[in-house]
Amino acid sequence: MSPFVDPASFWFFSLLGMGYPWLLLFNMIFVLWWIWLRKWYFLFSVGCILVGWNHFQSFIGLNSALPKQKEELTIMTMNSMVYRKLKGATKKRFNQTLVDYNPDIILLQEGYARTSPIDKKKYPYIYQPKTKLLGIYSKYPFSNKGNMDIGNQANGCIYVDLTVNQQKIRVYNVHLQSNQVAQDASKLRKEGDLQEKETWMGIRAMLGKVKRSAVVRSEQAKMILAHLKKSKYPVIAAGDFNDTPLSYTYQLFSRTLNDGFKERAMGIGTTYNGSIPVLRIDYIWTDKQFKINSHQVIKENFSDHYPVISSIQLK
Repeated sequence: MSPFVDPASFWFFSLLGMGYPWLLLFNMIFVLWWIWLRKWYFLFSVGCILVGWNHFQSFIGLNSALPKQKEELTIMTMNSMVYRKLKGATKKRFNQTLVDYNPDIILLQEGYARTSPIDKKKYPYIYQPKTKLLGIYSKYPFSNKGNMDIGNQANGCIYVDLTVNQQKIRVYNVHLQSNQVAQDASKLRKEGDLQEKETWMGIRAMLGKVKRSAVVRSEQAKMILAHLKKSKYPVIAAGDFNDTPLSYTYQLFSRTLNDGFKERAMGIGTTYNGSIPVLRIDYIWTDKQFKINSHQVIKENFSDHYPVISSIQLK
């Protein structure tokens, strides 16, 4: 029910959706356990996995990349965590990653333009409003750009129009409302004691943050989708959505756009590198007019989010 129920109506399903990777793991363990004991009970867990097969594909990629094409566009997104980790050897490794993957467009969340590690000579076209920690770096010039007011300085949505291979497209850089519970979760894991009242108060406060954030994200998603549906050009929307594939926000976007991971990725799709494990919350969504040739999560410790990269082309 989690992807289909608006958290503004009933928020608890959005919390359950975050637990999908663990529920999947437990079911897989039960399958192996009952098979080892030669009991037919394993069919219950197999049935659970199959009923949620669409969710399984949103978390574990089963599709290999297509051969590289001449007229494809490569786009990368990453929440940079204000470049806290991009220093010294890590910064050099990040720059080498850009050389190796050679993205045409880079979308950064939580980063200032003036301190960005991106080489301005290679990416001369930059759009970053002064009031936002969102930046678009491109090898292609912009014919139009805009800033949607959907949140605070850290969160929001900006977009640019550009011409690639004689075709105009629109690219959105999205950063939806954060749950803001990573530090709380880390503290509870290290210091929490279920026998103490303070621990339960901390858990209650975390749940309150999750509830409020889920409601805000669903409203932000509706605003962005209403805007992009009016675009005259094929659309790409990428960034930090702060919601898992079993969320109402994900379901809203999947009705209009294709999830690059689901179309062309291989392996586990974890994109969050912070204190809460196995979360996939960073996406590259594409208009259905695009063909997705490859999609990859780059497992490098540049931030508390892994970079995500896709190569696409118009059909």
